Amino acid sequence: MANTQTHQSMLLPKLATLITGLSLCGTSLLAQTYNTQLTKQLDTILYNDQLYRKIKNATPEADRENMNKQSRLDAANLIKAEKMIARYGYPGKALVGPQHQSTIFLVIQHNDTEVQEKYLPLLTLAVQKGDLRPASLAIITDRVKTGHNELQIYGSQTHETPDGVKLYPIADEANVNKRRAKVGLEPLQQYLTKWKINYKLPVAGQPNPNPASLYYAIPHDAGYSPVEAVGGFQAILTKLQYPEQARAAGVTGKVTVELTIDTDGRTKNVSVVKPLGYGCDEEALRVMKEARYTNTSGEERDIRVSLPFPVKQ
Repeated sequence: MANTQTHQSMLLPKLATLITGLSLCGTSLLAQTYNTQLTKQLDTILYNDQLYRKIKNATPEADRENMNKQSRLDAANLIKAEKMIARYGYPGKALVGPQHQSTIFLVIQHNDTEVQEKYLPLLTLAVQKGDLRPASLAIITDRVKTGHNELQIYGSQTHETPDGVKLYPIADEANVNKRRAKVGLEPLQQYLTKWKINYKLPVAGQPNPNPASLYYAIPHDAGYSPVEAVGGFQAILTKLQYPEQARAAGVTGKVTVELTIDTDGRTKNVSVVKPLGYGCDEEALRVMKEARYTNTSGEERDIRVSLPFPVKQ
């Protein structure tokens, strides 16, 4: 009996070592199931996605040029992403691993509202399959909402203005932290401290404790906006000309402009936040500087406007 116990005691360490070895081997084999060719491509895409975004404290002129360069990279990244999606579906956690699961999400996020909305069902399915974090879907949902001049759901979207960073308005704001918690986002109060915003969560049925200046105005064509273009948005579009440089290059798309409407309806602080190039940015600035609005709010209002090139008749 003693010899048997000694033999068993000698086997136990060896067995434990074997099990550990098999576990490590299994982990290695699991890691090898990721598509390494895709992960290398995603590394390049991620590098290009952040190349000019990571540059801080540039002059306004340099910042505009950097964003022009970044917009071209974003367009090129989207072409690569769409080829991947066409072949593999969403390249998420199961295919490329947890470190690369969000790369194509970033590409979609950094393109326009039409692209974000187009791939929203794909991202929803990816979250359901465990291939993408729920927080990513919440962010893209808010982007689509604010892109369509609607109230956001999770409070993830802010906007930088000459008066500082402001928060896009939120639907059912009293319960926003409950929704954020379900998708793995921190409380909104904590999130907004990144911009030194002292946010207070509203209570249902009570006045909002936050000042109106904390929020970024809903763009001009929202149904409940107190700011409206004289003659409607179509009046602005009729003045928009398709630059010859853009026409020759076959460039199409939208230029997004942000501006302030003063209490008399005049525009100021007009700047391009999403450029297109080829003379389109300059044309958008020209038209919006000349635009006139009615403003019934009694205070200056910040708005965004997306101008299409060419204008569809």
